[in-house]
Amino acid sequence: MASESGRNSFSLSSRLLRGWVKLGLMMVLQCAPCRTDAMGPHTSASSWQAEAPPAGAVDGDYFGVNPSAVWKGRPGAGSWWWQCWWDEPRDVGAILQINGDDPLRLRNAPQKSTWQSSLDGLQWNDLAETSVESERRAFRLHRLKSTHRLRYLRLKIDSAQGAFPTLREVKTFADSRVPVEFPDWVVIVSTLDEAEWDKGHPEGREFVALARRCPGWEHIQAQHVWLGSFDEQFVSAEPRPLCAFLSGNFSEWCQKDRTAWQGTEEVLRTGRLPMWGACGGAQGLAILAAVGTGKPWDCPRCRDPNHPQAPIYGHIGHTSKRPLKCGDYTDCIFERGPHNVLQVAEDPLFRELPRVFRVMESHCGQIEYVPTGWVQIATKGAGTQTDLQCLRVKDHYIYAAQFHIEMAGTPETSRRIMANFLKIAKTCGGYNPAAQSVPPPRKFREK
Repeated sequence: MASESGRNSFSLSSRLLRGWVKLGLMMVLQCAPCRTDAMGPHTSASSWQAEAPPAGAVDGDYFGVNPSAVWKGRPGAGSWWWQCWWDEPRDVGAILQINGDDPLRLRNAPQKSTWQSSLDGLQWNDLAETSVESERRAFRLHRLKSTHRLRYLRLKIDSAQGAFPTLREVKTFADSRVPVEFPDWVVIVSTLDEAEWDKGHPEGREFVALARRCPGWEHIQAQHVWLGSFDEQFVSAEPRPLCAFLSGNFSEWCQKDRTAWQGTEEVLRTGRLPMWGACGGAQGLAILAAVGTGKPWDCPRCRDPNHPQAPIYGHIGHTSKRPLKCGDYTDCIFERGPHNVLQVAEDPLFRELPRVFRVMESHCGQIEYVPTGWVQIATKGAGTQTDLQCLRVKDHYIYAAQFHIEMAGTPETSRRIMANFLKIAKTCGGYNPAAQSVPPPRKFREK
């Protein structure tokens, strides 16, 4: 009969053996390569979450965010890597990278990262031109300065935006100069104050829903960004967006951080991207065109009538003379609901719409005059108070609309204007690096 100490020793040894076997299996599972199909690359990663394995990033699904369609690193790791490799060396000249686990907003994505190459999986070389210090893009195409011969490709991630990084898709191209086709996508710019954006306010997402209700645009993609992330560097990176939409906002212009608008001012000045500004977004474009971000802004509450700082912005009117604080709209006259709008110039934006159409309004502020270089293409119709209903940059497809096509209430008008705008952006090639001029609107001749 075995002694008590012998039984204890045997029991301890058994527990240790089971522990080592379990640890070994975990290590094998963690390091084991994944493969999507017989022809695709092998994949592995420093870590991953259940149902979000490394192979999810090479499954051919660009935009899926279900766990099985992405790779997610383990939360809280501090740094991560994801890699793929092939059975034979190959040429790589460009890398398409799609980030984040939210279909619209960049969330849980690589923040600081660099792609690396290797022939043996042991010695790694940084691809310096792929280094990103603070990622803002959900969709990014890295073009290498020259083609690299490699078997292994690794994304080294030094920090994540959120608790962990997510890769939706990775695709390589042999030639660094080859045009890379990418589905049409748009930028939705929230012009809310940063605190509201940080709370997750969805202002602006209605543009995506409206676009997807237009025939032929059911699958258009989008990235929703805050104003402070929107600039020329953002829109010029490949794959380039088709156009941008600027949302409305709630605070007065004297209360806003002008520096957050500097990027939009840059995009407006270069004129390379078709843009649509709605309500507060439209007023913002007008202020940028007339005043810029280098000078203070005011509002009708704090304005010195003899020395106005942003005279291009005003209120429809007030119902009392009592003094109110900036941002207090208690006695402001509002325009809300469906209203009549009258075309005053022939523009492709209004193709197939009657000369007078109804569209949704929701504002008390308004643009007071047409900025230099812009043209008025729509004014108020019967029963409407705001005169400058829609403006356009004379030689670019950049629009400032006081009305809201993204609001529910006039679906046929909204779909028609959205479809026209998307077609305009598509016809002119979306982001236009050459900033080529387009024909100006033609004023209607009154009989």
